[in-house]
Amino acid sequence: MWFVVALVSATSFVAVVAIRSIGGLTGWRYLVVLALMMVMTPVARNLSQRILIVVVLLAGTAPFMWWFTADVTYLDRGTTLFALTAASLTGALAHSAVFRLPFRRFLPHIHVVDALPVVAAAASTWVVQTLLFTKSLESTVLILTRSWDFAPHFNMFNMIRNHGSVIALLPSAPDGSQWSAASYPQGYHALLATLAEVVSGSEASDVARESILFLRLVGVVTVLGTLLVVASLTSLPVFRRSLLVTLPYVSIAATAWIVGPGAIPVFGAFPNFGLGVALCVAVVVIVQLRRLVHPVASTALLVMAVTAVAHGWILLLVLCLPSVLVYVAHLFWHRRELGWRKLALQSAVLAVGMAGVLGAVWQLRKLSAGDVLTTTGGIAQADTGVAVLCIIANAFVALAFYSRRKVGQAEDRRGTLTSLHVLATPLFAAILLIALAAFQLMSPAGITYYFYKSFLAVELVAIVCTVIGAAELWSPLLASHTERKSFIAASLLTSLGATHFFGLPFTGLSDRGLSPTAHGSVGVLQQADALSEPSPQLVQKLARMAALSNERPFIYVGFDEGFDPQLAAQWSLTLQGTWTESIHTAIPMVRPLYKGPSHVPESIDAVLTSLPDVDVVVNPELVPELRAWRPQYASRIITY
Repeated sequence: MWFVVALVSATSFVAVVAIRSIGGLTGWRYLVVLALMMVMTPVARNLSQRILIVVVLLAGTAPFMWWFTADVTYLDRGTTLFALTAASLTGALAHSAVFRLPFRRFLPHIHVVDALPVVAAAASTWVVQTLLFTKSLESTVLILTRSWDFAPHFNMFNMIRNHGSVIALLPSAPDGSQWSAASYPQGYHALLATLAEVVSGSEASDVARESILFLRLVGVVTVLGTLLVVASLTSLPVFRRSLLVTLPYVSIAATAWIVGPGAIPVFGAFPNFGLGVALCVAVVVIVQLRRLVHPVASTALLVMAVTAVAHGWILLLVLCLPSVLVYVAHLFWHRRELGWRKLALQSAVLAVGMAGVLGAVWQLRKLSAGDVLTTTGGIAQADTGVAVLCIIANAFVALAFYSRRKVGQAEDRRGTLTSLHVLATPLFAAILLIALAAFQLMSPAGITYYFYKSFLAVELVAIVCTVIGAAELWSPLLASHTERKSFIAASLLTSLGATHFFGLPFTGLSDRGLSPTAHGSVGVLQQADALSEPSPQLVQKLARMAALSNERPFIYVGFDEGFDPQLAAQWSLTLQGTWTESIHTAIPMVRPLYKGPSHVPESIDAVLTSLPDVDVVVNPELVPELRAWRPQYASRIITY
């Protein structure tokens, strides 16, 4: 019997590989097909839990997939993912047929609350519509250059696509130095690269198509992050009892993620951070579901989520630590019930997770923690007052749980204490935030980038933990009133109010004097306005540089009103795929351009004399004059 199941699975796997090898099963529609196959695989009973599992597995396996470079013909990562999914689904179908199990189990149990993740995903799609539906290189570059960090993030994605592994595993660059960003964990970029192989195959295209693909996939994964957060909430039993009770809770969490502070990462060009925080929420929920999910499956999910966090933004592990400790304690308390076989399997899974986290730590080994934590940078800040309010609300919920620590039987009391420690995660993190602030205040720059970023993460997790705690405490009291018309009205009004808690999200009357104030809505409006105007000259220049064929690496040195010259220099390196540690030293050499266009000669002179293997790209009208000024470097002064 099992032979038949194995044969069907193997046949499906081989069939997918064969079809993909001749160019089939490739394109955006097959990304949708892949998602449907994953959701149809009976890994959980209800739709929300299946979404939670699928997104965590995608994010958690991506870092492992790109840490190995096995050149097996036709078996790229995208094909492997597609083939394994098809094999799992068809194998499960064969298993049901052979053992006469009901085929109904392939369709997830759908409760009305399972519509909430779908609605949230639709709203998130509206917020990132500009990213998802970009069509040209110029519009793509315009969006990408509006925020600083998209340059290194696209560079990492493009390097993985062109070289077939994370940058840390690549040999030295042609100039003898390391490739840029080798010390930066690239789990997020590995996920994008895996999805890119599903969409367009394993062979990277030209930089124009790759940049468009990158921006669209950033939009896709942003929607997946929203799906993950809301599906995590609706996976919990407390949210599956009554839509009217659940709606206000989920509304405020979803709003925070879609247009509130959760929109800052994608518009601020650190989408890996946004997905990392969403995975921290998943970690909290996985631990809360520990009694409802098979122990080994629960451990595997936790390991995948924590690994993805480590390879996304490693400082976020602080937000995972309480949940991980609680889960390990849970395994210890129930070790006799599990038996030695399950415990051995659990230990093996945990060892894999430890290896994954250590891989991220290994990448960071050359960085100084002190230098990193005091790095300066730009980030849009969420409303500090609202953030403090969310943390205080979390403290209030934690106190309510603490007051109930002696209520019920021993197992109930233990469950209450466990929930207390998990849901109070933001309070533990807030203590570390204070320590980080004190550390940064000892440096001349004061409070800087990493504090604000960490503060944003604590706020977002505090919102979700508070919502979960409040629902567990008070939803049973509200459930008995759901039939009353007054309760229906109260639920709908509260939900409507929750959608405006982080600012006005509506953009329809912005041209009539009523502008949105929520971060996500403001970002949508700003991107739409930017795209409605003629492309800035720098965007057109970068588009030409992307098509420039030059044997030697070059860096753009030019003054463009409204654009940072160092950012323009970064993009000139990113679009070539030649950003190395050696060439990186040329970027600060364009700083004289902050004083104005007359300082172009000073900037190019520094590059030409310091880096003999690097050319400089300047505006066409400057070429004759600059070549005459430095005739010995005439062949190295080029234009687009």
